[in-house]
Amino acid sequence: MATIVRGERSPFGPIINDTSGLATTHAQVGGEGVCRWKMLMNGMHLEGEWNCVEYVVLTPGASVGEHVHMRTEEIYYIIRGRAVVTMNDVELHAGPGDLITTPIGAAHSIANRTDEEMHFFVIEVFPNEGPAAEPAQLHVPSLLPEAGAARRATVDLRPYFTGDWHSLTLLDLPGGDTVREEAQDGHTQVVHVLDGSVEFEVEGARHTGGPGLSLAIPPRTPWTVRSAGPVSLISTRVGVR
Repeated sequence: MATIVRGERSPFGPIINDTSGLATTHAQVGGEGVCRWKMLMNGMHLEGEWNCVEYVVLTPGASVGEHVHMRTEEIYYIIRGRAVVTMNDVELHAGPGDLITTPIGAAHSIANRTDEEMHFFVIEVFPNEGPAAEPAQLHVPSLLPEAGAARRATVDLRPYFTGDWHSLTLLDLPGGDTVREEAQDGHTQVVHVLDGSVEFEVEGARHTGGPGLSLAIPPRTPWTVRSAGPVSLISTRVGVR
């Protein structure tokens, strides 16, 4: 949610962050064990009704305890490892590429019951009025086309929430690719690198990095991603009223 200055919303430029320097949390939200956590983007620096963008690592046996969001809607995107998400007392077994939607008011927790780390990406957005949807689990890579220079799988998030969510896209580049995009008028876009090394160019500045690099792009802002080898990233769009 962009900051209000003298009664008007003041836009921000691009934001760049990565998953280095994770904090260590114990018994997160009443859960078990040790988690590593970082807020990548604070919603007050983004155009639109974003609350936050986060990255979480659950060590073996760790969990985030059951809790209910009464002021935000949320997605989890599983990046690495296996997770058990309990949603309204129903267990969902999730792995890399699974998208979990959490409507407002849903009681949920997430646990790592394996002997390997589990990594996931989190976005929370403020809701609008209206009845809450049912939680959902979607395996996004299964939606990718079988062939193509730049393969895309897009999930329309609007049926799953009341807020200004628009879409989540998984983009796979085989290597040596240059893709030019633009954050659409009326949308703020957050891009997160899953695998590979990339160079982003936005507003004349170049930002390079690998897995964990995140970039927030304001509305009406062209940007370019270049890769020398295979790259996988996710892009989430949220509307700006």
